[in-house]
Amino acid sequence: MASAKYRCRHIRPLILAIGVLHLCWASSACREDGSVGWLDPGGAPLQQVIMVNSVRDLAAPPKDEVTLRSAIAHIKSGGRIVFSPSLSSGIIRLSNVGDEHSILKGETYVGMTYQGYQERDYGRSALYARKNLTIDAGDLPGGITIMWDGGDLNPARVLAVYGDLTMINVAITSGYSKSEPLSGDQPFTLARGGGLAVWGTARLTRCVISGNRIEGDEVPARDRGTLGGGIYGNLLILNQCLIAGNSAKGYGAAGGGVYSVGGESMPGESSSLDRCTVTGNRTTAQSSYGGGVFSEGGGPGGHNWLTLTNCTIARNLVEDHPGILETGGSPPPQYYYRGGGVYMTNGSLSVTSSTIVENEVTGIFHPFSGKPNMGGGGICATIGNAHVVENMEIQHSIVAGNMVGGVSDDVYTGSLLQFMSYGYNLFGKINFDQILVPIPPWWSLSRKHWPKQGDLDGADVADVLDLGAAPKHPTVTSVGADDGDSVVLWYPPANGAVDRIPSSSYNVGCIIGQYAVKPGHDDDFLYQVLTKLRNDFGMGATFGDSLTYLGVTWQGTDGTWPSKPENADWIKFWRDLDVEIGDSLGTVKLGDNFWGSFTTGALGDNLTIYLSNSMKLISLISSDQLGARRPQNGQGDIGAIENQ
Repeated sequence: MASAKYRCRHIRPLILAIGVLHLCWASSACREDGSVGWLDPGGAPLQQVIMVNSVRDLAAPPKDEVTLRSAIAHIKSGGRIVFSPSLSSGIIRLSNVGDEHSILKGETYVGMTYQGYQERDYGRSALYARKNLTIDAGDLPGGITIMWDGGDLNPARVLAVYGDLTMINVAITSGYSKSEPLSGDQPFTLARGGGLAVWGTARLTRCVISGNRIEGDEVPARDRGTLGGGIYGNLLILNQCLIAGNSAKGYGAAGGGVYSVGGESMPGESSSLDRCTVTGNRTTAQSSYGGGVFSEGGGPGGHNWLTLTNCTIARNLVEDHPGILETGGSPPPQYYYRGGGVYMTNGSLSVTSSTIVENEVTGIFHPFSGKPNMGGGGICATIGNAHVVENMEIQHSIVAGNMVGGVSDDVYTGSLLQFMSYGYNLFGKINFDQILVPIPPWWSLSRKHWPKQGDLDGADVADVLDLGAAPKHPTVTSVGADDGDSVVLWYPPANGAVDRIPSSSYNVGCIIGQYAVKPGHDDDFLYQVLTKLRNDFGMGATFGDSLTYLGVTWQGTDGTWPSKPENADWIKFWRDLDVEIGDSLGTVKLGDNFWGSFTTGALGDNLTIYLSNSMKLISLISSDQLGARRPQNGQGDIGAIENQ
């Protein structure tokens, strides 16, 4: 168990933070030149630093009073709002709608064709800023809470920022963003970000985003999904935050806790969650994705990363919308439920020293286009016909005890280019059924780099975590898989997760390879694969005779696969081969062990194969989710928490 010191730090809703860079007197505001003067709400010039000294919700307070609303109006872009020490543990109850039609960017489509991100109407926000903004309660031992207090009949999100937002030691709660009819090209306001909606970079440190919700319209549309029950942002950098008890509901809903666009128009950037807990959130929809976290990788066709480090993602829920029928219409509707803990639809995902457990996906099972409509109780990548998901990399993490339709289903790789384990992962069940098949020109003969050193699938969550000792938040209530209970904060490791990871660095290798046909020869690669399985892996002399492989070859060299119909037989062979292998070669079927058994050089009379073992040095990260040193007893523990 963690020490009392660390337990107390994490359980408190708002925790101690570093000092403010520049502090003004409680009843005054700071001018740009650093001098102190009274803030004149009626016409004072914009300020660089303003101190709030009142919890009242007034746009034009009396002369000696500074409210958060007046401070946002008078702060200069890039300025910092701080708080009087007398407001520690205070609650700013917002009841006024600052903007009926908050403008931020959102994706647009014409029919099914993506048109990029343009300014859209996000509807009602209690507070709205079209500037870069810092809200810093770091000097308050009890932090500050900002809540929407206008009631269900007067819905509004707490804060929308069209710019960059930095926020420290702040709780955002009770926001309610609801789509409302509009006239013109946009038929409804966008229900996005029940607590926070940020089009820019949102940097949140030691913040709590809880009890917020969004409710979208119930008409199918590609460009107005209900996104981000707690927070919706273009680029998110969250550190030591709790995202809990938030919900998203609509025809299509995603990111019950967190929705990261991932840096649209920011190539090479990464959204990140570090030392965060995402727990007890929910999505309810006919197309329902990412009960805890949704990552869009930079938007349609994006290649950016989402990184999760030292995070606990637990007891989030993806469910069907009971008020929307699954029948009727022409063509009849389709319905999808995926990613109880984390869902990724573009780009790449990295998970390090994290615990992703007890999340759930429920719904109505039905295959569409031959693909399952449900998957990934813990982690799920998109399942489709295009290679929109690049990489999934996991190390030193526990992903177990997650359910899909009441059945164990923890990691679902979907239509993924590469899955990479860097070792010491404990999974309940990993599913590679939909991972993309090999494409020779892409050096992708081996896509499934599992298992590696210390990896285990079939892990029992009750054996690797002390579930009964998981601390809970004293005030935040779950709307997820444990609906109505206090949300869980983290789980102590147990048994098979304790003292497992070497304290010294170690190497992990992965096989990359391709083959080429010798000039003037036939492509008999699939025959060579079957021959290897028969001769070297003991599958039997007649193994694969039922498969169609003679004359089946890869067609094309460009990146349009798998939309090329001439590759249908190639894809079918690899899918049928997985079925034929069954459980004979373990969960991975054809992974690095199989592909590494080939030797670079001639492959039969017709082919040349090229293989390389790419190596990476892996180290245990230095601290855990609570800030405790790793390791404690010579070897490190798997998951977000280091045993004390």
